[in-house]
Amino acid sequence: NATAIAAVLMVMIYSTGPVSGGNLNPAVSFSLGLTGDLPWSSVFKYWVAQLLAGAAAGGAYVALFAPKTATLAPSAPFSWPYALLAEAIYTCMLCFVVLNCAASKRNNPPTDGNQFFALAIGFVIIAGGYAA
Repeated sequence: NATAIAAVLMVMIYSTGPVSGGNLNPAVSFSLGLTGDLPWSSVFKYWVAQLLAGAAAGGAYVALFAPKTATLAPSAPFSWPYALLAEAIYTCMLCFVVLNCAASKRNNPPTDGNQFFALAIGFVIIAGGYAA
């Protein structure tokens, strides 16, 4: 359910924001590195932590639900190229929203920072989940 995933991500961003900036996605780390909002030395550290956390989450899933695990693959009539295109489009949209809502100095001045950034990011996940 895309709404449940988006709600969990939103809460995780708000709760980890003071610690890591709510940076939980390697593509977002990369985009923050490209714009200079995150030093490249930190980008690489974040990638290691994010990929290890993803592997740990996958292991926890298997431990909890084995032998009934989900098969992750596109279902007919969709193919792998379609799935990869949809993933690329929504990953770009996610990075765009993060850069404009959470990392933008113009839209988020120090004296009047916004508090809606995680909500906007959550809605990107809802849009991607229901559209793809």
